[in-house]
Amino acid sequence: ILGLLTFVSLLLTPFYFYLFHSPRYNFRGFRWLQAMIFAIEEINNSPNLLPNMTLGYRIFDTCNTVSKALEATLSFVAQNKIDSLNLDEFCNCSEHIPSTIAVVGATGSGVSTAVANLLGLFYIPQVSYASSSRLLSNKNQFKSFLRTIPNDEHQATAMADIIEYFRWNWVGTIAADDDYGRPGIEKFREEAEERDICIDFSELISQYSDEEEIQQVVEVIQNSTARVIVVFSSGPDLEPLIKEIVRRNITGKIWLASEAWASSSLIAMPEFFRVIGSTIGFALKAGQIPGFREFLQKVHPKKSANNGFVKEFWEETFNCYLPSESKNSPASASFHKAHEEGLGAGNGTAAFRPPCTGDENITSVETPYMDFTHLRISYNVYLAVYSIAHALQDIYTCTPGKGLFTNGSCADIKKVEAWQVSPLSVLKCA
Repeated sequence: ILGLLTFVSLLLTPFYFYLFHSPRYNFRGFRWLQAMIFAIEEINNSPNLLPNMTLGYRIFDTCNTVSKALEATLSFVAQNKIDSLNLDEFCNCSEHIPSTIAVVGATGSGVSTAVANLLGLFYIPQVSYASSSRLLSNKNQFKSFLRTIPNDEHQATAMADIIEYFRWNWVGTIAADDDYGRPGIEKFREEAEERDICIDFSELISQYSDEEEIQQVVEVIQNSTARVIVVFSSGPDLEPLIKEIVRRNITGKIWLASEAWASSSLIAMPEFFRVIGSTIGFALKAGQIPGFREFLQKVHPKKSANNGFVKEFWEETFNCYLPSESKNSPASASFHKAHEEGLGAGNGTAAFRPPCTGDENITSVETPYMDFTHLRISYNVYLAVYSIAHALQDIYTCTPGKGLFTNGSCADIKKVEAWQVSPLSVLKCA
């Protein structure tokens, strides 16, 4: 799991959460998922926030690809359009899935951009917890996109400030070839030019680059006289390059790391330290989530029948396998579909693992899942969910004559539609 996309509704209506998958299991991604569920359960149990109402959600794994994210998005957009036809009297709606009122996600800016283009057509609110591309701040193009993470303009400016402070005036730049890396490094180049910082080389990378392309970039780095390298990239995009640099033992470089890879578990590997030990990185401000630690410790397949991702998490954590259960339940249908298509593959297969006993202790193993000392993205997920809940609360407590609609009218909380939900009033970081 690498990231998430969640669709929210109030049941009355669901949340949708986009979850990105990596070939290697991403424990931080599963913690982000848990933060979303924790926030929704906390809201549903609150006597003050949305009393007598229940938020529901559906979670999708986008596999970090635009196509999968759009497939999930189109499924609920179509459902919303069907709901708008008011066909209740013509059909049995006992198993009806409520309309989606908001989306939480995605992680990567490229995927969020594609999803935002589609959601904007229907004015469905989308709140991302990790997509920081400055392109997404364009409200003319992304009308309903919001986020709980600062955009990259601040980060790029800070990078230039650091280089100016240390009087480094000869640097190289590397960026992921996507909507995160390209705009970020472009902003840095603008700031560098204003400070008379010279750029020796500018290269683009991708996790999908072939070996020859990686070799060419490494050749440029090896032959350059620049000791400082500014990198705007995610961990997965940067990893192939770092592996080749380690293989060639290219040392003596100072790396300036953008937030997306500065704390990545893919890059913070002991075998990479001799190459990236001299790294100055940026990190998001951490937050506190009371009760979240205990919630993480309670995770168990038997206690989480409605969370199909727990099975994969448990198997990857303890290197065992759980017997398959029924795949017909609505709650786990999305997970099983992805799993059958190979999207839930982890580090091993059931054929080479012993069966899980169910008595495994989650606190006895060390994984990034239980590393809650600095909750950054997890805290952003938590805030994203609460921003939507407070927007719904504003509708619930709206006084006729003081509402946001025609003649100060209020939306009906029992029949609320996505376009009527406005997290912008409670979410200032866009």
